[in-house]
Amino acid sequence: MFSNILIIGFGLIGSSIAKGVQKNNLSKKITVFDTDKTVKKRIVSSKFKHIQYVDKIEKAISDADLVIICIPVLEYEKVFKNIAKFGKSNLIVTDVGSTKLNIVKLFNKNFKSKFSYVPSHPIAGTEKSGLENGFAELFHNRYNIISPTDNKKTKNVITIKKFWENLGMQVDILSAKEHDRILGITSHLPHLLAYSLVRTAMKTEKSMKSNIIKYSAGGFRDFTRITENNPNMWRDVFLANEKIIVELSKSLIEEIKEFGQDMTKKQSSKLHTKLNETRKVRKGIIKAKMAGKFIPND
Repeated sequence: MFSNILIIGFGLIGSSIAKGVQKNNLSKKITVFDTDKTVKKRIVSSKFKHIQYVDKIEKAISDADLVIICIPVLEYEKVFKNIAKFGKSNLIVTDVGSTKLNIVKLFNKNFKSKFSYVPSHPIAGTEKSGLENGFAELFHNRYNIISPTDNKKTKNVITIKKFWENLGMQVDILSAKEHDRILGITSHLPHLLAYSLVRTAMKTEKSMKSNIIKYSAGGFRDFTRITENNPNMWRDVFLANEKIIVELSKSLIEEIKEFGQDMTKKQSSKLHTKLNETRKVRKGIIKAKMAGKFIPND
């Protein structure tokens, strides 16, 4: 499908892509660039085969026919500048970023005439990070959202769609704006809530902290699980999708206040109705779930 895929940023997602590409014979060659200098040794120790690590991004870009960006979303501009300067005329660029509107705006303003960019977001992952935790099946039966920069289904959009499908994904096409709003409520807000919940626990009396950890029930344990994710990535997501996340946060706070009022007023029937409604939503999510492989940490 490709001659040389360059993966920029080789963590969980990047390494899983590499394994999926190899398993499905989607490229003759895979090249990796990462600013973390330990990655070269870790690739060897993790027994990756037929992957070339490079420490000079310029040469790697000039040799590639597909670049996949797997770094925090606020770091794209520097990479885009290098791609514009060193990329071949037929080069296709895609990514795995969790926000799209900010990147599409950046591309359309400064780089649209320089190279072809097809924004992608494979909605897949575990609570683990790092190249050592990557596996080819990470993408199986998961959704990938493509948000074309001009909202058109071009030849390169079709090519990238087929690429993700070959990794086992179901691909949908949405505008960048719609993507960010949907992911704001399904991913970004839950992560913000998880971090906030843990920080709330951190602020309890010192004597309680050890018992909070010792007696963590399923709910608290599951919330803390997703806070293991890469802090650089989530810092950038929160900043890039700030308007939508703040707006959703206000709605969440109002909902929590209403629950509090119902409890204070002993509104048993009202509370039961709310809990039952949300239970139905949960059942719908389970019924339509993306049955990708998940590796729990306990």
